[in-house]
Amino acid sequence: MSIIRRRVTILLTAAMTMIIPLSATAARAESTGALATFEGQVIDLSVSWGKARACTSDGVTTQCFRTEAEMDRFTGNSTSAGRVGTMAACSSYLRLYRSTSYGGAVLQLATRYTYINLSLYGFDNDTSSYRVGACPAYFYDGANGGTPLYPGATGANSSASTMVTGWDNRVSSIYIG
Repeated sequence: MSIIRRRVTILLTAAMTMIIPLSATAARAESTGALATFEGQVIDLSVSWGKARACTSDGVTTQCFRTEAEMDRFTGNSTSAGRVGTMAACSSYLRLYRSTSYGGAVLQLATRYTYINLSLYGFDNDTSSYRVGACPAYFYDGANGGTPLYPGATGANSSASTMVTGWDNRVSSIYIG
């Protein structure tokens, strides 16, 4: 009897190792947003940030934290001097904030030379202040760089504690040059 039980256990274990990766792949295929790791769990940012208040993405992986300070420790980055840290070869972070004066939730992005739709990150029409890293950034009202273009200062190392009049909670996509 123990040999049969052992064989059943082995068969069930083998079946589960094949099924679990397939279900994870299916969940990713059904997701329309950026999947992020937050405290050991995977969350779809386009649905909800949950208790996360700071998320960073390099375009490949996205990691979220309870605070901006935790995110800074993770990335080795700091805005204490009023500037966003610079990564090698001008690959730098852009930070978008949900509230004015660099408050509320923060989304940190580093992907260059492509339009990034903020709806993937649950941040569409949700930017009230920002800090640009060492590379210029461009903010757009529409998805995929759809016009009009944000008229405020978004050159390298610029920042704004409020958006230009008429642009609060209006940015839908960005481009980092």
